[in-house]
Amino acid sequence: MAKNYKIKVKVEIVESEQAVSTEPVQTEAGEFEWVISAGQGQSIDQCEQALLQTNYPALRAALAEHLTELSKKK
Repeated sequence: MAKNYKIKVKVEIVESEQAVSTEPVQTEAGEFEWVISAGQGQSIDQCEQALLQTNYPALRAALAEHLTELSKKK
């Protein structure tokens, strides 16, 4: 019997002293993060856009890992 899959997503928005980055980056822990400016973080539209753009590479990486594991089982 095939097992079901659980999909989990955690989003954090925290203040940071790090320099603003130009795009999402993957950390050593495999997470994706993007340091945006204070102005962007206080604008609902710009913050939402940054969240969506950070989420996309995280989704692609998770999907690639999942499909790789599936192909190893077959």
